[in-house]
Amino acid sequence: MLCAVRCDDCKTCLTSPVMLSTNAFIYFKEYKDNEQSLTYPSERLVETVSACVNMLDGMMTEVAHTYSVEEKITAAIKNTVDFRWIQSSGCSLHHQEIVDGIARSVTRIRIPWWCKRRNSSLMEESRQRARRRKMKILSHT
Repeated sequence: MLCAVRCDDCKTCLTSPVMLSTNAFIYFKEYKDNEQSLTYPSERLVETVSACVNMLDGMMTEVAHTYSVEEKITAAIKNTVDFRWIQSSGCSLHHQEIVDGIARSVTRIRIPWWCKRRNSSLMEESRQRARRRKMKILSHT
């Protein structure tokens, strides 16, 4: 998403020139120890993405079985999460484009991840039930 941002004001608002504690994982992915080549998100961007992820996780149990899951969650994110900081510290010209990009990125990454995690959890519950059923059968013979 950041590659598509050409506006210097928007880049400044979305990235951090210094390494913050929230960026430690990215720092360990650097190619060279003495040279910063990766892009570090701003603290506000990390907070906003975190709020989007929390909203998505909270909604998924209620909407995962319905049609248009991505659209429902995207609309909820855009209507609930505070994106005003982008307009005030970035530029109003690209505000909506950035909001759309953040919401789209979060939903396209997190929804499949949530489904995979949920399926894994259900499979484990099923295995445990089968194991208990077998133990019950074995203990009565």
